[in-house]
Amino acid sequence: MNKVTITNVLYFADRIVAVEGDMVSVLNMINDWNPGGVHQSHKYWELELCLDSDWLPDRTVEDESWAYFQNVNAADTLPAIVWNGANTPIEWFKVNVREYDGGAFTLVYAAVDTDVLWCVGEVSEISNEDNTPHQTTKWRFICLQEGVRS
Repeated sequence: MNKVTITNVLYFADRIVAVEGDMVSVLNMINDWNPGGVHQSHKYWELELCLDSDWLPDRTVEDESWAYFQNVNAADTLPAIVWNGANTPIEWFKVNVREYDGGAFTLVYAAVDTDVLWCVGEVSEISNEDNTPHQTTKWRFICLQEGVRS
């Protein structure tokens, strides 16, 4: 199964990142061809998903987290983070948002898309202090296409 619903989300955030800080500067060429090794400024979406645990449905081993064990692409059986190779592109990434006034909308970053979205990082915050409400894991993604709100 390569599509699942994650429900223990504490927050989700996204932002546009421009590597060189300027998304509109272009390289002037006499035609529309760029020579090899010459690139224009690119932008991408950086997404952050914070979970209240290392979520994985029906897990049998306590230290299995979704990014290392959950299939994220129908074309293969690999998880989002691969220990000994390139990370698998995530085929589906949709976020359902409930607003404070009761309204709702969906953000779609990948819907049966290939090679546009990857998981690129994980940060876990564990505390043994009393009254610590959450033991969170933050997952970071990059997306090479525009997100769509519906």
